[in-house]
Amino acid sequence: MEINGWNYLFENLPHWRIRDRFPYVYDQLTQSPSGEYAILIYSIAEVSMCNEVGCLAVFESREHPALILNAYKAHFSPQSPVFSANGRYVCLKSQMYLSGQNRVECPLLLLDLYDRQFTALTLDTHDHQIAIQNQTEKELVLSLTPYSNPSESEQQISIQIAELLWHPFQEINMLERWLKR
Repeated sequence: MEINGWNYLFENLPHWRIRDRFPYVYDQLTQSPSGEYAILIYSIAEVSMCNEVGCLAVFESREHPALILNAYKAHFSPQSPVFSANGRYVCLKSQMYLSGQNRVECPLLLLDLYDRQFTALTLDTHDHQIAIQNQTEKELVLSLTPYSNPSESEQQISIQIAELLWHPFQEINMLERWLKR
C-alpha cells in the first residue's frame, strides 16, 4: 500500500484494521523537510467532540521505508507533527489515558530522529499551535501561538537539550517512561 509516495505494508501496524469496523477512520502522513523521514498518524478517529487522534508510526528512507518507531499505546493529534529546520527533531501533541488515575495526560512528545530517542515534556500546548523557532546543538526554542487568538503574542520556550531525560525508541510504548521527569 502507498501513502504519499511511501510504500509499506501499513496493514501490519497495530490498530490499522479498526477501519474494517469504522469506515470514518483516516491517516495523515507528514514528511521531514529533507524527505528522508515520514511521520504517519494513522487510524485517526474522533474520540471525543472535536478531538481526533491516532497512532504514530515513523519511517526512514522513502526508497526503502523502514519503520523506526511505532507508538500505539498513546494517541496523537493529526495536526501536530512539527519538524525542526534540519529534520532532526519532531514535536507531537500526545494523549495518554492513565487508567489507575482515571485521567488523560497530554505531554508534548519530542523525538530525536538521528539518535532514535524520545522525551515527553509537560508543557501546556493543548490550545496552541507549535513551531520550532530556532535550533542549535544545545537548545531548541519552541514558539506557542494560541489557536483562539493568533494575533496574541506568541510564547517562546527555551529547551536545553542536554537537560532532557531521553529514552530509546524501543521504550515508546512503556508509558511510565513518559512520566519520568
